[in-house]
Amino acid sequence: MNMQSSYDIVIVGGGIYGTSLAYALSKEDCSIGLFESDNFAAGASGGPGERGVRASGRDLRELPIAARARELWKAYEETFTAGVGYRRTGGLAVFDTPPAGSLDELKGLARQRATAQTRLGVNTTYLEGDRLFELEPELSPSVVGALYCPEDGTANHTYATQQFGSRASEAGVDVVTGTSVATVNYSEGRAKSIDLDSGESVGVNQSLVLLCNTSVPELLPPGQGQDLPLWSIYPQMVYVRDNRDKVINQLISHLGRKLSMKQLPDGTFMLSGGLGIDNDSLGAHGSLKAMTYNVQDAVATFPFLSDAVFDKVNHERRDTVCVDGIPIIDQPTGIVNTYFGVGWSGHGFAISLGFTELIASWLKTGDKPNMLSPFSIARFSSQ
Repeated sequence: MNMQSSYDIVIVGGGIYGTSLAYALSKEDCSIGLFESDNFAAGASGGPGERGVRASGRDLRELPIAARARELWKAYEETFTAGVGYRRTGGLAVFDTPPAGSLDELKGLARQRATAQTRLGVNTTYLEGDRLFELEPELSPSVVGALYCPEDGTANHTYATQQFGSRASEAGVDVVTGTSVATVNYSEGRAKSIDLDSGESVGVNQSLVLLCNTSVPELLPPGQGQDLPLWSIYPQMVYVRDNRDKVINQLISHLGRKLSMKQLPDGTFMLSGGLGIDNDSLGAHGSLKAMTYNVQDAVATFPFLSDAVFDKVNHERRDTVCVDGIPIIDQPTGIVNTYFGVGWSGHGFAISLGFTELIASWLKTGDKPNMLSPFSIARFSSQ
């Protein structure tokens, strides 16, 4: 591919955010360059299995965007040739009798959560008893209730990211992979150009969008990236198989355990939910400990998994977490043509298409959508 010397819009990051934004902008009358240090989905947007496309249980500030994102996932699955790997399975957020405290209090919380989610665009029903076990017959009898979201589901995150990248390229976006952005050159209140580690420089005619997740802080103006309330995580996923034709129908989460579960199209059960490993001066460690707790919680929720066969474990995809659990989507202080998103907090994939639709609108109109206001860096300042 012949890379231009400058682009109207420069997007850094070839994960689900960068590729879907590039596609969303590809019909505009402007030149777009998408830069990725490796290949599509090489970071947190990739890896084995599927990701939940879940609105239920999210921060209330995210719910209207998550509801819109689910509509977009369904639309792209239907309109893209070969889809985006999206499946609308429905989702259950289950809970057990708490080991301490009040069950009535937990049920009250769940009922009010269902009401709030529904009012914010995420159709949610509180379930107990027979209806719950009709949906998931293999659930443990210890499960006493759940929030049911029929529009929740899953998607093959690697495949979806690659699809958006390919479609953006077909629509005229210049995709440059295998080279990192080493620095951004800021002057006079603007991002003027990016320098690649290959030694080339690419000009920014209009806008720069930084969506390269863990690398965003180092590409912001001096002193601004270090102040973001972020840290890194390495979430771990466990994959097991069962030879008795057992089925989990829904995307499963748990209100009292760090647990997320889904059954993949090939029958494998994928266990995750927030337990990760340490990656420090000692290298990667803690995998067995995380796996032990994850499997214990999975078996407590679906007892048949006690006889499942271990397949593999994966903890290679680094992500960033924000201190309040929702992302930061904003502009650097004093820089009028640069935009960034970071801190997806381990659950950014599902909501990505809603956010990139809003970011695309911001870039096209110059007006920041009101729905992005809760995600401003200003929320961490009292001034």
